[in-house]
Amino acid sequence: MTDLLAFGAAALELTPPGRERLETADRLTVAATGPAANAAVTAARLGTDAAWLSTLPDTALGRRVTSEIASHGVETAIQWTDEGRQALAFAERAGPPRGNARIEDRTASAITSATPEELPLSAVGEPGTVFVDAALPTRSATLADTTATLFDKTGDTGTETVLGLGRREPSAATIEAAEEVLPAVDTLIAAETGAAALGGRANPTETAHALAAEHDLETVVIAREEGGVVWDDRTVHERASPATETVDDRGAFDALCGGFLARRAAGVETGAALAAGVASEALARTVPGPAPAITSDEVERCVASMAASGTIE
Repeated sequence: MTDLLAFGAAALELTPPGRERLETADRLTVAATGPAANAAVTAARLGTDAAWLSTLPDTALGRRVTSEIASHGVETAIQWTDEGRQALAFAERAGPPRGNARIEDRTASAITSATPEELPLSAVGEPGTVFVDAALPTRSATLADTTATLFDKTGDTGTETVLGLGRREPSAATIEAAEEVLPAVDTLIAAETGAAALGGRANPTETAHALAAEHDLETVVIAREEGGVVWDDRTVHERASPATETVDDRGAFDALCGGFLARRAAGVETGAALAAGVASEALARTVPGPAPAITSDEVERCVASMAASGTIE
């Protein structure tokens, strides 16, 4: 049985080497990336039976996406289509005051027409957990319906439904989409900014408790800059991040989601799962590129060092 099924879009992201600008670069690196795909990659690299569900164009670019994601050990369940195109993104990496930049080119991408009937759900059986990023339903009315249907159908069979709300400042449309699907969600994993937009309180612990009560959630994880908080079974666990030299933060939040869900799928207690998620995020920051190319041994060593340094009580 698939432990984690992640449903979502993926873009081919093109990035100049180092901190060059797009307008002057003569070379670009190419990587497949997307919140759900990155979460599945992390979980698979930590030993979880993870699958990525999506719709892609039956073109060389679509095949480039799926082959890269599959190379990390992720099972790919793809609806291939002759309609729509492959989404692209262009990214620059830079420190302050210039900062990072990202240009998205995803108009008419193939996934916007994905329907529940066409998705190859039979290929993954009955997954233990389904993960969707909150921005996905904003891509089209069809995707909004598909996300809601996926959560409803899998939730009815006992699958844990999980919604992710990443570190970028969420748009009003993303918050609205999150609020619409939350009644069908068991677990929310949100960055502090997204959690605050849904209903912030004085601190992350109070916010997690309030969101769980308001939306009847079983588990709420709030990712902070300095670690994370999880509310589960009326108990709060906190974990602080280890000291990290950030090389690239593009896949960091997705790695937290994947690391947390991987350890939950393995049956570890919630506090330990949060520690693995926080460690996964920290390690992902040390890897160039958007894909969280980390290992289970690295996560375990990082968690052990967090415990030794007192960041885990």
